[in-house]
Amino acid sequence: MTVSRRMFMATAAAAATLSATARPGLAAPVRWDMADEYGADALSGKASKHFIETLAAKVGDAFEISYQGGGALGYKSADQFDAVADNAVQSAVTLVTQLGGVDPFFNLSSLPFIASTPDEAYLLWQAARAEYEKIFDDNGMVLLWAMPNPPSGIAAPKPVTDVAALAGLRIRTYDVNGTQTLRNAGAAPLQVAWSDLIPQLSTGGLDGVLTSADGCTQLSIWDYVPTFTELNYAMGLFMCHVNKEDFEALPAEVQAAMREIVEDCDKFNWSIMVDSIETAYAKMEASGMTVTRASGVPAAVFEGLQAAGKPVREAWVEQTAPRGASTLDAFEALKASAG
Repeated sequence: MTVSRRMFMATAAAAATLSATARPGLAAPVRWDMADEYGADALSGKASKHFIETLAAKVGDAFEISYQGGGALGYKSADQFDAVADNAVQSAVTLVTQLGGVDPFFNLSSLPFIASTPDEAYLLWQAARAEYEKIFDDNGMVLLWAMPNPPSGIAAPKPVTDVAALAGLRIRTYDVNGTQTLRNAGAAPLQVAWSDLIPQLSTGGLDGVLTSADGCTQLSIWDYVPTFTELNYAMGLFMCHVNKEDFEALPAEVQAAMREIVEDCDKFNWSIMVDSIETAYAKMEASGMTVTRASGVPAAVFEGLQAAGKPVREAWVEQTAPRGASTLDAFEALKASAG
């Protein structure tokens, strides 16, 4: 029998757990790892720290989560869905826009110009949460909380103040939605994992990056490109998901505590995302980067990107029928109630 990489990782993880728990007289706390492709200073890392500390305050030292940021366990976001499902790692914080190949519904949060403000991104998360939970549950996982990226813009050699600035631009995208939208707009996009981005920029393989202000500061992107244009394109979501069998094996009070703090985590995560935007802009400008706010971008640029994104949005609704359309309807209803 050929042993696949996924089978090997799951078997190794199970063996390690058995070894740790089979030693006589050992009363060690239950310990999990939490994988994150991004680092402790990134918003996903800060969200993870808040979750771990809030949970520890409720359950004490009977349960411990060790945050493994910066891809320390060897997983990119695209790997983490299978890694947690197969119990190679018990939990992860994953940029779900990398998971469109698992289920196209995961591309929702990066649909261009669907949610254009942090408040709208929160309502979209609420409208879609039940469907996300079902996908994770169907694959042997439990969904806990979400961490939004700040609104995406473009870091490039010059500001995107006309559609012509995108022509032929070799730009990094983080998912299929961004790739298709920017290709439709005339750019030459390439989907690149976060951990592979700096080598591409430093060797000239890329001219620009579709990312957030937080992403710019994490990479010190001003060392590679001099401008950032705020476009409020999309706010992709990270999600914290855990292995269902491991979750159900926890003491009931730990399971309950995890679920009880989910709403607090969501609120905390949205607040630090909002706070991060101006902080990041100040750091970028202090480092010599030119930041062009959305108010300074001509309407023609947004009109062009909206037109480029329209077939992407329509294709997503068709691919996810009837889930996608009903979720967008629920989102519009929530916006109407909030407005």
